[in-house]
Amino acid sequence: MADETEAREDNRRAARKFNMVLGVAAVIALLVAAYRVLPPSQITIATGPVGGSYYQDAESYHATLQHVGIKVHLHPVPNSLDIAKDVDDRQDGISIGFVAQSLDPEEYRHTLSLGAIEQQPLFIFTATSLGAIEPAALQGRLIVMPPLRSASSEAALALLAQYGVTPANSRIVHMPIADAVADLDQGKADAGFFMLDPQDGFIERLAHDPGLQLMNLRDSATIARLNPSLHAITLLRGIFDLKGGIPPEDVHMMAANITVVANKHVSQAILYLLLQAMANAHRDASLINDAGTYPNLVNIALPPHPVALDFEKNGLPWAYQNLPRWMASLVNSYLIIGLVFVVLVELWSSILYFMELIDFLYVHFWLRVLLRIEQRVKRGHVLRPSDIRFIERAERALIKSDRRRRSEDLIERIRSTYK
Repeated sequence: MADETEAREDNRRAARKFNMVLGVAAVIALLVAAYRVLPPSQITIATGPVGGSYYQDAESYHATLQHVGIKVHLHPVPNSLDIAKDVDDRQDGISIGFVAQSLDPEEYRHTLSLGAIEQQPLFIFTATSLGAIEPAALQGRLIVMPPLRSASSEAALALLAQYGVTPANSRIVHMPIADAVADLDQGKADAGFFMLDPQDGFIERLAHDPGLQLMNLRDSATIARLNPSLHAITLLRGIFDLKGGIPPEDVHMMAANITVVANKHVSQAILYLLLQAMANAHRDASLINDAGTYPNLVNIALPPHPVALDFEKNGLPWAYQNLPRWMASLVNSYLIIGLVFVVLVELWSSILYFMELIDFLYVHFWLRVLLRIEQRVKRGHVLRPSDIRFIERAERALIKSDRRRRSEDLIERIRSTYK
């Protein structure tokens, strides 16, 4: 009996040690998992030049995100075509940015789209003294536009080239937006190209300048077919000033979708909260878009981020609406895993209980077999060959059980009686 008690105590001690090791491992795994999903307290967004549409959009995101404890650093990039590369390489800590150009996913393997936020027209302002002209008439003229590696200049140069206007036969000068606007304002340039939001201060200033006019692109539908990254839109008559009739007629223009892109390694918490900020900033109607048109995942620069797909379908997860950011990150990242873990633990506990029950029944079956054989022997019955086989099987079955001592005593008594 003492051996049985000692065996049970050894089993309990081993089980306690195992559970302790398992518990420590679980705590370490939990801490590592928690650390991996804890969101950073700040992000860096690459914008275009200070004062441009990208910069203004980023400022609106900043205003929303700072209310939930996220510090947003705005990083102006004069050459906006470089933004996607900076995001992909995480240059200077940049993890989010704006793009208007088409991108090859093979070249930007670490970057995905969060959504298109607006369409920005390519405004072409010309001096009213030139009269109503087509792009081809700008050959030989002085044309100002933003820095060379900007979305505005890329689209403008491509459009002009289709009409035979190139840097070789015209004076095309690249400069900061503010300087280009000033030159147009002062009559120092014949034309200027700007891809900006219609409500941008620079655009409103130029639109109200009596010495300037908007070029009406009658070939806008054709240009859109030739330039997949651009599409034709119509700027309605009087949209800047209905009473004053600015512009005086509907203006056919080209526009590009502006996409917010993010590095794949950005925290889910940051992405969900940024997507909410984007929705707040862009869901309303604008001068060229109906309410609810943006943000969307149509005509985006790169494949959509899984978080953006989930946000478009389900909105902001409950956890981010009701829990602290760090807790929401844990819940949103590991809720399903946690539920599966709980189910597996319960299933394992049930299996262990079932195995213990089977073992209990198995041991007691053989003990009862031995007891019945012992009773028959005590009544003077001779052991049959089948009894001997049962004794041997019982001995093998009970050798590792906690009833081993009792079974050995029974078998010894039976055999001593038999002898």
